Amino acid sequence: MQLIHKNNIFRLLTLGVLAFSLLHAKDPGINAFYKGDYKKAGDYYAGRLNKDKENEKIMYNSGTTALAQKEYEKANSLLMQSLASENDAQLAKAHYNLGQLAVQQEKTEDALEHFKKSMVYDPDDPNSKIMYEHLRRQQEQQQQEQQDQGQDQEKNQDQEKKQDQQKQDKQDQQDQEQKDQSQDEQQEKEQDQQQQQSESQLSEEDLQAQELTKEQAKNILNAMKEEEKESMKKLILSKAKGKKIKRSKEW
Repeated sequence: MQLIHKNNIFRLLTLGVLAFSLLHAKDPGINAFYKGDYKKAGDYYAGRLNKDKENEKIMYNSGTTALAQKEYEKANSLLMQSLASENDAQLAKAHYNLGQLAVQQEKTEDALEHFKKSMVYDPDDPNSKIMYEHLRRQQEQQQQEQQDQGQDQEKNQDQEKKQDQQKQDKQDQQDQEQKDQSQDEQQEKEQDQQQQQSESQLSEEDLQAQELTKEQAKNILNAMKEEEKESMKKLILSKAKGKKIKRSKEW
């Protein structure tokens, strides 16, 4: 929450004291306060309270002086005690200064409540209305900014989730492709091994001798006889070269 500038606070504080000073123009504490000598004013009202502890007006002046010196706990205690007054104008000023104290302590809700009560006791006071509206608008603006930030953050989170999901889907797809490729390669390897084993082994039928029919055996023997006859002719002819030999009867 953006704080009200301290010069504005003291200007508004003195407005609250001003109405009081019109009734007590010769009050040394008020004169010291206007001159900026807050310590002298505080000491004066502290002495007055020792003599008149139930005087709400002195409590109010003493609390306002403590507020000007940034003695917040003391100011809060004295101003709250001054609320025992039955004078509406006095109560309006006390709540107004309590609202300024809450602003200093960044307690926006408390400040709004005190300024609202100040307007109830003195509806014609413009300062309480100005402070109330100013804080309320700041509060609404802050809430809107927080809401926008929350929406932006939610949007960013959704975008991050979407990107993470896309990355995960892509990774899953790559993993599945690698798995399928590995399975295909393994299956192809197994098929190659099976084929190699099949080619390297003879079947039982290949190992068994095939029996010949009688006709096949006869033809083979006849072929062998013919080959033998042909070989004998060639041998005889080679030995009889250059010689005349007596022909014998053919058999």
